[in-house]
Amino acid sequence: MQILSFCTQVGVGIWLVPYLVHYLGIVAYGLIPLMGMLVQYVGLITANISNAVNHFFTIALQRNDPEEANKVFNTSLASILILSAIQLLFLALITTSIDKLINIPPKLYNDAIIFFMCSVGTYIANLVSAIFGVAMYATNRLDISRAIDIARHLLRAIGIVSLFYFFSPSLRHVGYVYFVVAIFLSTSQIFIAKRLIPSLRISIYYFDITKVIPLLTMGWWLIINQIGALLFLQMDIWICNRFIGPTAAGEYAAIFQWPALIRNAGAVISSLIAPMIMIYYAKFEFDKLVRLENIAIRLLSSILAISIVIICLYSPTLLHLWLGKSFIHLAPLLTLMLSHLIINVGTLPLFNIQIAMNKIKTPALITFFSGILNILLAIVFIKYLDLGMYGIALAGALVLTAKNAVFTPLYAAKILNVASFTFIKPYLISIGAAIIVFSIAYPITMNLQPSNWIQLIFYSAILFILALPIIWFSLPKNDKELLLCTYKTAFANISGHK
Repeated sequence: MQILSFCTQVGVGIWLVPYLVHYLGIVAYGLIPLMGMLVQYVGLITANISNAVNHFFTIALQRNDPEEANKVFNTSLASILILSAIQLLFLALITTSIDKLINIPPKLYNDAIIFFMCSVGTYIANLVSAIFGVAMYATNRLDISRAIDIARHLLRAIGIVSLFYFFSPSLRHVGYVYFVVAIFLSTSQIFIAKRLIPSLRISIYYFDITKVIPLLTMGWWLIINQIGALLFLQMDIWICNRFIGPTAAGEYAAIFQWPALIRNAGAVISSLIAPMIMIYYAKFEFDKLVRLENIAIRLLSSILAISIVIICLYSPTLLHLWLGKSFIHLAPLLTLMLSHLIINVGTLPLFNIQIAMNKIKTPALITFFSGILNILLAIVFIKYLDLGMYGIALAGALVLTAKNAVFTPLYAAKILNVASFTFIKPYLISIGAAIIVFSIAYPITMNLQPSNWIQLIFYSAILFILALPIIWFSLPKNDKELLLCTYKTAFANISGHK
């Protein structure tokens, strides 16, 4: 289910971007992620309470305390509803002055306002459903969560195509689809939560004012951390819009789809071990926790290394087939945006440790100030070095890599009281693997130049398969034995079902 979910996301994402660019135009398309960014900033408080709920709710269930679990759930649900109502006032103010924050062409202004309002409704619906989604997280039923993700991607694509076909292509129709799909899936998650945890009760009786402070305390530092993350990930397009122009912002937003897919792939893979990290922590099984993290970092960063090298080598052909000849000149920019993700996405599993152990304060402050430095550096690169979009991508690559290559692994090792180099070695090995893969793949790609999608996918698959032995030989002996044992167990279970 996990693989199917990711393939659906990739397939829909790759197809939908050129579709929207073609029918809406590059400028209108660039407004979609910008509007989402504004809503995300205002909704950070409620969004991160749900992360705190995952922590306390899962621990309560693992320790067989349904009374505590219901108190955490109902207190968080009430808090989300109250805070969402307050945030609507701030979002209403933003709606009246949105053109002061974003460079919007006059002909797109009305559609942009409607799309923003739909984005607000979508975000609030997703916040409420996230609280009920804790049931899937706590019971380790991530397969259901992935099925919901698949439905979201497919329903959005089908809805957009339908409205564009029967009415007309417009930004507001994209907003309508996002909102309706969010309401439908949110309602579904409420019923699923009740089925997964029958002891779950929605009642004011379980509201416990003493639970608000722990939820908000952990949630507050998650908010600071998330603001920093958004300063890295979402401000790029805004800086493009304000300092370069809406057309450049649209181009940047379009090719940003590939780094976003890589990040989402890493986040999905990282989320697979998140429940186990929480369970190991709750049971004080720290040796298993460290080993699982090491394997996750090693495998994730190695697979990313191969994938990123292949995408970068074929980036001119990819952009030509995907968006058209006019986007080929952005191939070096795409390479710059992707190359550092071997480290910056490869270390994502380490963030599970911070949340499980509730060690959020220091990473949050580091991420927040790094995000500010990223923005300042990007503006300097644009205004004083005239690097344009490349300056924005370079600033993010430098600052984010400095944080995740040094601070993140060292901090994880410190709070777990293990050797400092414990979580650095895995991604260093992956960087070496990336260099080897590039050395082997570069001369091959010079002679295998695809001219259509089928050839591009086929050649990329061949290169990926040829590079897999590099990952295998880079694994320690005990990790190889664990993976073989897992494979044999899974194969035996499948054979037994037959």
